[in-house]
Order: sequence, then C-alpha cells, then structure tokens
Amino acid sequence: MDAAQAISLVVDRIRSRGLDYPTEGLEADRFETGWSVYAPVDVDESDPMAFLDMPVGRSVFMVGDSGRIEEVSSSIPPQQALEQFTARERASGHPPGESDEAEFMAEFAREFNRLTADGPPGISGFTVVDDRAEEARIAAEASRLIEPIVQQLALLGPPGWERFSAEFAFTTSAEIAHLSFRSGPWAVPVPVPESIGELVRRQRHVAAQMPAGPWWRLLLAVTNRGETSVNYDYGDEPFPDGQLMRPEHYRNDLATYPRPQVPVWLAGYVAGPAAQGRDPQRAAADAAGDTAAGRRAVAADDLPSLRDLWAHWAVLSAAYAGVRSDWGPRVFPGHGWYESDRRSGSTLFLLPGGRAVLSGGRWNSPLLDAAYNGGAPLPDLYTGAPAWITDSVLNTRNRNGLVTFCWWWVDGRWYRGTTDTSAELDAALPAIWTPDDTARAMVGQTGPGTAGPCGTLLTAAANGHATTAHVAALFAHRPDADVGAAVNQLSLAGLLT
Repeated sequence: MDAAQAISLVVDRIRSRGLDYPTEGLEADRFETGWSVYAPVDVDESDPMAFLDMPVGRSVFMVGDSGRIEEVSSSIPPQQALEQFTARERASGHPPGESDEAEFMAEFAREFNRLTADGPPGISGFTVVDDRAEEARIAAEASRLIEPIVQQLALLGPPGWERFSAEFAFTTSAEIAHLSFRSGPWAVPVPVPESIGELVRRQRHVAAQMPAGPWWRLLLAVTNRGETSVNYDYGDEPFPDGQLMRPEHYRNDLATYPRPQVPVWLAGYVAGPAAQGRDPQRAAADAAGDTAAGRRAVAADDLPSLRDLWAHWAVLSAAYAGVRSDWGPRVFPGHGWYESDRRSGSTLFLLPGGRAVLSGGRWNSPLLDAAYNGGAPLPDLYTGAPAWITDSVLNTRNRNGLVTFCWWWVDGRWYRGTTDTSAELDAALPAIWTPDDTARAMVGQTGPGTAGPCGTLLTAAANGHATTAHVAALFAHRPDADVGAAVNQLSLAGLLT
C-alpha cells in the first residue's frame, strides 16, 4: 500500500461516518506496518499565542498494510500509539487489503446466506451495531473537549511563559484544580476560574461514557508551542497529597457513576474504619462473642518465634539506619515499623507479658480485591483474637480497610483469624524469615566483606548480648556511616548490652 491509497481509505472512512475532520490536504507518514494519515496544521512560530488556534487532540488515522484503520488522538504520545497499533497489526495476521472488520463481515454474510438458502428467510435483513465505533466517537468527543480547556488556561499565563501544568481532581461533589506556569526555573501558581471548571466538568461527563468510566484526575502539560500531553488518572496509584478528597465525595461519585472495578486502595479508603476498625468496645464484644460461640483462633507456625523475629528485625534496622538509607525496617519504642518500596508494609507491637501483634497489608491484595470488587466477604482477621488487640496496636492500614493480615503472639506461639493470610506476609515484611535471609539483606546494605560481622551481630542480638563494638564492625569500611543511629536501633529493641 502506498501513501495515496492510505489517504484514500481515510477519506472514505471520514465521509462514510460523517466525521468532523478535513478531507483535503491530508498527509501520510510511513511507519513499519502502515501509514499515519493526518491533517497538518501550520503555526506561526513567531507568534507566541498562535498555538491557541491549534486543534488539541485532533485525530490521527493509523492505516495498516492490511487495510485496517484505527483513529487515535494526537494527544496520545506518538511512539506509544505506533507501538500499540503495530502490535495489533501483527497479531491480526491478515494479508494486505483484508481488515479485521472486513473479514468478520464477509464471514457473517456467508453464514447468513447459508442458513437462509434452503427456504424463505426468517428475517428480511440485518443491521450490525458497532460498539467500537460508538466508543471511538465518545473518545474523540472527549479529546475534542480538551482543546477549549487548554486554550482558556493558556490565556491565564503571565507574559513570557514557556509551559504550564494543570491538574484537576474532580468528583460530583468536590473539585480541586492546580495550575502552574513556568518560565525557566520559576513557577507561578494561578487560580483556575469557575468558567474553566465548567469546561472540565463537561469533559469529564463525556469521558464517563467511555468503558473506563470518568477519570479521577485529569493531568495536562502544555508548552507555548502547543505541544500537549493529556493523561487520565483512574486511581491505579494513590492520589498525591492535596488531591485526595474526603471519602464521602468518592461515595457520591460512585453513586452517580457506578464502576465495575474500583482500585483496592480507594475502595478501602471509601470503606473507612468501619471495615476493619477495632476500638476497645468492639474488640471486647467480638472476643466475648467468639468465646460464647466456641470460635477459636488458628495456631500458625509460618513465622519465626517472636524472639528470633524481633532480633532479625532489629539488626536489619541497624544496618539500614547505619548507612543512612531512607528504606528498610526501623525500631521505635515498643514497636517495629516497615514500609516496602511497593506500598506494602507492617508493624510489630511488643506488649507486656510476652505478647505481640504483627499486622499490615499487601499492596493490591487479591483478598481485598475479591472483597471490594468481587462481592466476597472481607478476610476474617480477628476471629478468636483477644480483647487487647485494638486499633492502638494494629497497623494504621486498618483505618482505611487495607489490612490483609493480623497475627498475634501469646502463650509462646503465633495465632491468626480463620482466613489463611500466610501468602500476604512476604511482600509486607522485611527479610526476617531466617538468619540467612537477614544476614544477606544486611550485607546488601553494609557491602562486600561484611558477612562475618553481620553474622556475629545477628547471633549476639538473638541472645540479647549485642555490643556497640559488634555494631561498629559492620561499618569498618564505611567512614560515612552513622554508627550511633545503628546502635540506637538495637538499644530501642532492648538487645544491646
């Protein structure tokens, strides 16, 4: 297929579907598996405001050598659009000139004619409803509505601005808008007027008709040359500080725009403390109810003993603290704390009488996804739990319905609720499973040649006889180490002689 054929196919597509798109002066650029056909736009680069006349998000037509056509928004990064189209083109496996749509329709017609060949037809004809075409129309409309938003925002900038970024966090009952213009290293925040808020509101309502539903955040990045990046945030990651609203606003939005799937973190946030909270009154009532009904906790042997687990946690914390790392576990008065770089984490609280509570959450846990999105019950974390397991000794994820395990140590062993949550532990705990696991993780921080000192400190700490000299030996070749911080970790853990 040559450029003229690709353009001809696109012109036919535009006219047959009544699209609001030029049919004259189209250009075609070759890529690996086809052609990119588009209407060029001339901009006077000497006029810094000329880009306001540029269509933002105007469609580009990808025409494969097979004859298959896809319409994509120019607001999608070009390389991403090409890669996605090329992958689909190769997967289709059609010879040149035979598209997915044409092949399907031909087969449909053959089968229809076969079934009606032996007698009078039961129907006089048929109409194919193309959901993809409707989805494409809605996506194009949502993309088109970005244009006036960008143009109105640009008019708010100070003289000489080079680029701006705009972030809109919207629900049906609350809205947050941040706009900032930059010139060189300087950023100037600018308030967003209600007139632009109305445009954004309208665009979100149209976007809500797409399969993904309405965005939670709309992110725009625009240069004074008209280069525009548009991103829809559907909550795959937690929203940044300052753009997370109160739970009731998300509940209101979900009531207006129901979704088949809600990100686990957001579903838990919306559920709030009612899902997994355990205040003293509730804990006492649940414990009494379990006793009366004969419900018991499950004894578990998946974890090391409390003595070993605490020693491993403390020495690993010392290694991380000594090299001034922002990651890794830490020891605080009465408890250990850990957050991974993948949003999983846990806390270990030590209590009088040889008791302890280990709880936390695994990021995007299948247990919580099944509960919040699949209609399954929340994992049973507390059946048989003593009344002293309350919010004060639980990982703070329980405030947002995101705890995926709770284990407690009493009478010399670990217990848990009836849901088997052992698979939740790996992602949420530091490397404390065995002495070898912990020693390897320590060497990963302190460096080659420190395996001996790491092992010595680990053994001494497990016996409660660690010394400052043991700790200092880890950092003999690290003059920049903070030995005092490392020693303090073992002191807080009560393992330092």
